[in-house]
Amino acid sequence: MAKKKKKYYVVWEGHTPGVYHSWAECQRQTSGYANARYRSFSSLEEAEAVFKDPGSVKPSSKRKPMYYVVWQGKTPGIYSNWDEAKAQIEGANKPKYKAFGSRMLAEKAYEEGPDAYEGRGFKKTRDLSPEELEKIGLPIPESISVDAASNAQTGVFEYRGVITDSATEIFRVGPFQAGSNNIGEFLAIVHALAYLKKNRSSLPIYSDSRIAMGWVKKGKAAPKKAGPKARSLIQRAEKWLKDNSYDNPIWKWHTKVWGEIPADFGRK
Repeated sequence: MAKKKKKYYVVWEGHTPGVYHSWAECQRQTSGYANARYRSFSSLEEAEAVFKDPGSVKPSSKRKPMYYVVWQGKTPGIYSNWDEAKAQIEGANKPKYKAFGSRMLAEKAYEEGPDAYEGRGFKKTRDLSPEELEKIGLPIPESISVDAASNAQTGVFEYRGVITDSATEIFRVGPFQAGSNNIGEFLAIVHALAYLKKNRSSLPIYSDSRIAMGWVKKGKAAPKKAGPKARSLIQRAEKWLKDNSYDNPIWKWHTKVWGEIPADFGRK
């Protein structure tokens, strides 16, 4: 691959604030730090200047661009203009490329390579503002991610949980009849809580379902409809929540910034 442009990373709020010369260094300073604030810059001079004076950061344009990652093409790299990206793809031998809705996600994807993204349903979303990105930060790799899959026509559903950092599956349950995606997400979170309590672990849990997270917080699910087996599983999960306490944080997975949750079934 051709050498990509050098980036410098400013960490205003993190384990050790400062200017870093690589994404890996920036990630070490922000991963696991609540409300970490950081941003990338194309020159060391600019990075050092805004680190000393955060107020000098130029506001982002109102236009919300897309970012195009070209892993294999005439000149691999990250492009913010489709015409430029297209020029690197046309005529190239088996080009590999993908569009992303945020610079952060594009840089992450470029670093990881195309194999990690083949077949994954990354949506074309608007680019988030620097303030939004700073507030969201990065996911904690030492955590559990859960997800569910369901067929809207048949009602068949299943769920699973994985280690966020490696996507190693630690449990998969189903398929069951007459359920929904939200039911599966709810059961997955409770299953993860029970798994972590059994193993005396304080790891956080990520879910991309606000509805399921709300049900867990209330201790009671509220599906529009569910079959006998699904209702039985829900009742068991509700009983577990009633009979057990837990300290594990349950956090929202930010798909627009981080891509699909690692537990995703890849069926979108």
